[in-house]
Amino acid sequence: MPPLPFPSSAHVVVVGAGILGTTLARQLALSGARVTVLDREGPAAGATSAAFAWLTNQTYFRNGTSLSDGTSRHYFGLHRLALGAWRRLHHELGEALAVRWGGTVQLAPGHGAEHDLLRGDLRRRLAWGSPSRAITATEAGELLPGAVVAEEAVGFFTPDEGSVDPAKAVAALVDAGTRLGVDFRYGADVTAVEGAGDRARAVVTSNGRIECDHVVVACGADSPALLEPLGITAPLVDSSGTIVHLAPLPPFLERVLLAPDFHAIQRTDGRVVLARHYTGTPVSDPAGLDGEGLLADAATVLPPLRRAEIEKVTVGRRIVPADGLPVIGRSPLYPNVHSVTTNAGITLGPCLAQLLATEVLDDVSVDVLDPYRATRFTAVGE
Repeated sequence: MPPLPFPSSAHVVVVGAGILGTTLARQLALSGARVTVLDREGPAAGATSAAFAWLTNQTYFRNGTSLSDGTSRHYFGLHRLALGAWRRLHHELGEALAVRWGGTVQLAPGHGAEHDLLRGDLRRRLAWGSPSRAITATEAGELLPGAVVAEEAVGFFTPDEGSVDPAKAVAALVDAGTRLGVDFRYGADVTAVEGAGDRARAVVTSNGRIECDHVVVACGADSPALLEPLGITAPLVDSSGTIVHLAPLPPFLERVLLAPDFHAIQRTDGRVVLARHYTGTPVSDPAGLDGEGLLADAATVLPPLRRAEIEKVTVGRRIVPADGLPVIGRSPLYPNVHSVTTNAGITLGPCLAQLLATEVLDDVSVDVLDPYRATRFTAVGE
């Protein structure tokens, strides 16, 4: 049996300072690596900044309607691992991470398509190991004090889910990474990965070359163009998400609420964020979402929102791979170049960081990631 590896002293360049890049940088540094993080703008400047940031183990996934039950179940299991990774990260970094663990209340009308979808979701969750439980309208009102819940409404409650303020979480991760020696560099436009023989030797940026031992590309919408010359295919579909951000209110919403006409989360600083649909479908929000109309709909269920003010409305690019699943790549040209591209970066970030750090530093193929390899796309095109 080979000896266990010693902590790494390799130099790893991570491209991207969103939730994936910053969690990965910290994980690599904890393993002894020297880490440089590059981002064209700054921390959480891309998809992370416009995320609803629900920490979930749902069974229906955006753009994944054609997934088999077995594939969906495996992906559900990855989300279950991810919730545990968030719990560990919260324990390690504390309140600076801005996580709330109140669970999720999901509601639907007493009949119709949304009712049937909710019932199907609950059945799959229960069969696949979620602690979700069916609730009545009365029970929903008890979980959501002060909410106006229709008598005919049905729903379920998932106690182990939560939410996070993505900007605050990334700030906490940057701070933690900096204390571990991670070098964060912003304003660096990465243009290429330079190799010699069968190894990547440097990352080329608008500010010059950075020599390194490993590269991990985690820069969201910018990833496909950077990865293509490296032999990694990570196709994305066009998808946008609109979030309505409200000015701070006194605490009143402990749980994530997924109601038929809106979804709502209250952050740790009192700000409430609203969206139309973050349960996995449809792929993209309609253009020109009416923020005032969404707020009015939400206020009929959550009366404290009647005095709320809209602070801003953000429209962000969702990072949705072609089949809805994460794309974990390794370059066939330079095996020391890895990549991660996923729609569920907020939920999966800490989990994927742990697994990818193992693959990068220990040169081990983590089999839980096998269904998500980028080769599933290149094999089709060959």
